[in-house]
Amino acid sequence: MFIDCIQRHLAVCAQLDLTRMAKMDANFWNVVSIREPSRPQILRQGFKQVHTVIVYDADTKEAEHYEGSLGIPRREHLQGIYRFADATAGEPLLIHCWAGVSRSTAIALSLIARAMHDDGYSLDEIKNEAVNILLAIRRQAAPNPLILEFGLAEFLPPDVAREFVIEWVNHPVLFANRHAGSEPQ
Repeated sequence: MFIDCIQRHLAVCAQLDLTRMAKMDANFWNVVSIREPSRPQILRQGFKQVHTVIVYDADTKEAEHYEGSLGIPRREHLQGIYRFADATAGEPLLIHCWAGVSRSTAIALSLIARAMHDDGYSLDEIKNEAVNILLAIRRQAAPNPLILEFGLAEFLPPDVAREFVIEWVNHPVLFANRHAGSEPQ
């Protein structure tokens, strides 16, 4: 899907969907490949470039469990993804993780919010519109809060980034996607 605010095609998928994407749109996509250390690397055939990030789907509560692990989400991961996205500006970008629901959608939402911020959208406009854009791309999105906060803190003050994360993880659709059958408190 072409996203006006980032002036590029943006897609999110699960690792199992990559072969279909490569065949359907051969050499169309630049890929951000997010995987856990134990998951297999993707086949690069059919894609322009691939930027690989090895990180667990850990959230803030689970981060202590992975302390000292090379697979814990870090700010450096987001910085590398932003550099890759900037280096391929205007070109199609496909972001995937194992299920295409948590880590990849956090990256996509961060990229959408950053582009809107850079284009001069107000914070309220970003809060209200970025999630709708993400849901148009990936209806089952449930962004990883820790990765999302790291991504937002690259261009927003940390307290504002945290405020966005809290609001977005409690967005009715995103919350329902993460916690089926529950409602935000």
